[in-house]
Amino acid sequence: MTEIRAIHRFFPVGQGLFAAGSIEFWPPQPKPRRNINLRGQTKPAPIGPYRWVYDCGSSSGKHLVTNAIADLKRTCKREKIDLLTLSHFHNDHINGVVELLNKIGAKTVMLPWAPLWRRLLIGFEQGLRASDPEMLFYVDPVQYFAQEAGEGFEQILFVLPSDGEGPPFLTDPPAFPEPLEDRDDHDKPSDLGDPVSHGDLEGPYGDLDRRVRILRPGKSIPVNGVWEFVPYNDPATKPVDPFGFATKVKSHYGLLLTGKTHEREAALKDLRALYEDTFGHGAKMNNVSLMLYGGAVGAWTGRGERSYFYRDHVRTGRFYGAHEARGAILLTGDGNLKDLAKWESLTAYLDARRAMRTSVFQVPHHGARANWHDGLAALASPMTSIFSSDPRHGYGHPHAEVLRDFWPFGAVQVDQQTGFSVRHHLNR
Repeated sequence: MTEIRAIHRFFPVGQGLFAAGSIEFWPPQPKPRRNINLRGQTKPAPIGPYRWVYDCGSSSGKHLVTNAIADLKRTCKREKIDLLTLSHFHNDHINGVVELLNKIGAKTVMLPWAPLWRRLLIGFEQGLRASDPEMLFYVDPVQYFAQEAGEGFEQILFVLPSDGEGPPFLTDPPAFPEPLEDRDDHDKPSDLGDPVSHGDLEGPYGDLDRRVRILRPGKSIPVNGVWEFVPYNDPATKPVDPFGFATKVKSHYGLLLTGKTHEREAALKDLRALYEDTFGHGAKMNNVSLMLYGGAVGAWTGRGERSYFYRDHVRTGRFYGAHEARGAILLTGDGNLKDLAKWESLTAYLDARRAMRTSVFQVPHHGARANWHDGLAALASPMTSIFSSDPRHGYGHPHAEVLRDFWPFGAVQVDQQTGFSVRHHLNR
């Protein structure tokens, strides 16, 4: 019997998002030859765990993120995170990422690809100035992480817009899970995504840069052949550029991407002034968000337990029994599911059969009404619905109508005081 032990955890960071988890595989015990019963035969050692993180930030207080990173570090046992995914580029989702990379590290940092002009709009929208160190992230995230995190990451994986068909829906995992690649062999090329050649992406990335790879539409991230992660970069989120801002940014490419620091800052200062004159202060130009599905391949049965983490105690209880076969998670970041068409586009790419397996659903944008439509909860039909927000924050998330919609589907508030995790034991 093959067993999967999967953990999905949400840390108490208030208005923000910091989710993490692990997947561990227990191969079936070999059958003895000729029905000979060998006493003392032990079960094969587990494979993994494979560790993942989705976003790492908060606007309620940086200390909340620091405390959560320390908590996660204790469970990682000096091993790097296998997959760190950034849903989008807002501060409350990414302001702990450099600290996470420096204290724990990640083999792969995955983020949605957006062209330079669009990234600059997002940075300017958040009030960043040319001299702010964080502005380099919006100019060139690879260079920024190399500068701020050094050896804390091994590669960047850009997810291209998810046009066309999604990854095929697999029904049968292999009899024996595939082994994880040697974690100590840093010279071994990753099999995630494709190498980048000149022309695939704007900027200085080329054939010799092994730190950068791309994940094309229709591709997933397999884990041992029995689990998969499927990212979704909504192709409809590209903002309109009625003022030709992209063309004006392109004229500064050389200074922005390969110029010296003072040259880059001068170019950014000019573009910042152009942004303010063109779009005005506080323009809302960003609705990009890389959603992420994670689930087992094939049909499984099992059981699940969920735990609430408070400052002084933990409360744990079983929430489904052996008749269930759902253990998947769907993380939406600040994704936009404001109408039925948005949901149908997502499920068409994932394949509706994946969406139907979702056990844990992170409600988009902290439960904001602008990213939700009435009836979304019934369409997703999760066993647990996570609101990662701070009700005392000025935004007032979650909004009452969103909370009412998800209330029958195991609504859970993760805030400054309360964390939450789900542990799945799946077997076949």
